[in-house]
Amino acid sequence: MLKLLLAAVLALAATAAGAVTALLEPSLLGDGSQVDTDPLGTRVPLVLVHGLGGGPTGWDAFLHAYVANPSWRAVFKPYSYSYASSAADVLADPAAPRTMTGLGAQFRDWLQSFYDKPAAAPSFGFGGKSVVILAHSMGGLVARSMMQEYTFADGHRGGERVLHLFTVGTPHQGTPMADAFFSLGLTSIPELDSAYTGFIADSAWTNFDALDLGSGHCNAWLAGLNNYAPSTGPAALGRCGSAPATPLPGFYEKIIAYGTRSLQQPDIDLGRVGVYKPGSSTSLLPTFAYMASSLPISYPNDSVVPMASAQFNGPAIYARAEAFACDHRYIQHGYLEFVRSQTATYTDLAFCAATPDTAYPSGVPGGYAVSGSIFGAPGGVVDTITTVSQVERVFDWAERAYPALLQPAGALTGIIEGYYERYYPATGAYVGVKGGDVFYLPRGGSIQRVGTLADFLAQARSAGY
Repeated sequence: MLKLLLAAVLALAATAAGAVTALLEPSLLGDGSQVDTDPLGTRVPLVLVHGLGGGPTGWDAFLHAYVANPSWRAVFKPYSYSYASSAADVLADPAAPRTMTGLGAQFRDWLQSFYDKPAAAPSFGFGGKSVVILAHSMGGLVARSMMQEYTFADGHRGGERVLHLFTVGTPHQGTPMADAFFSLGLTSIPELDSAYTGFIADSAWTNFDALDLGSGHCNAWLAGLNNYAPSTGPAALGRCGSAPATPLPGFYEKIIAYGTRSLQQPDIDLGRVGVYKPGSSTSLLPTFAYMASSLPISYPNDSVVPMASAQFNGPAIYARAEAFACDHRYIQHGYLEFVRSQTATYTDLAFCAATPDTAYPSGVPGGYAVSGSIFGAPGGVVDTITTVSQVERVFDWAERAYPALLQPAGALTGIIEGYYERYYPATGAYVGVKGGDVFYLPRGGSIQRVGTLADFLAQARSAGY
């Protein structure tokens, strides 16, 4: 059972082929072709970050869906970030980071390089624009390290340059599987050589809900990362003491955290018209069962990360969301579903659903079923990126249209109490957007609703924004 458990976890981690070195670039499809050859323009840069043992090809299904959806292409341009995470890749490169915080610094350096590049082809730099990050699994912790622990050359902290961080299956509070690796003898089992142990240690359980796994690998780094302002006291680490609070903002209000609570059960094809989903791989069953039934607390989980950790239970964040018909693999890659209609049968690639008991086929053989998924549903990932893209365009236009009120220009967008906002210290004013409305708060005055986002967006577009 031990060997089966560890082999199942290894199968999740060891998915990359060949040596991996750090690289940020405009996203490529699996065949090496560039997804989007147009300059960034008025769009938002979306940076894709893989997890432990992964690589940029893990986003291939999402990128094919991007190509197939003009409305997506009008809103954002995808960039893919790769980094060494397996033991073979890390140890082959003396300069490769050996800690999660080292990965965060490396990620900041690559982002900085794109702020230093021209926005036009062939460099496709960011042109000073803030980014949205979509991260799978451990990639969410790499992004959070960059946001909370590092600063860009212009003095802005990493999180100030991020509009939203979407995480799918990220162990924000760690995972008991990391502790199981060590307590069950990870370092002496050859099958696990492909997983770099330093990153597994940085993904260990934080004891945030008083589950003391007693593995000896007390994750002070992650507990500390989770204890930035607005936290007010030390974070408990069970037998390992506590982690002190950090007064700097943690940017938690920018995080949208997706998790899933169980493995996907297959639909039985009875020959009827309908949509039939496959079940999760049997290799995920041991780890799912371990967290669901072998610990003092039973955790709904995706086979690698408990739901409570994936949804970042604890601090106040922008939103917590659930992915249905899903598991730790499917939440990034999607899955092939079989569709039988009155006139034809075909397969398409579907993504995890945003609501339970729903199926939205693409309608064409080989299509990408995104409607109703965590990416394509109203209020989902792309819908939220669309909103924040519109907000950025209106704010940029407003700085030019109302220079006497909004100085100095070039303010970065933050989030306060659900408002997207920019603050202008020279004039003491705020502009904000919430619920489709635009607000203005003058120095010493009261907040004023000044119109709708849609109306101001029309003006911004007509002015070239």
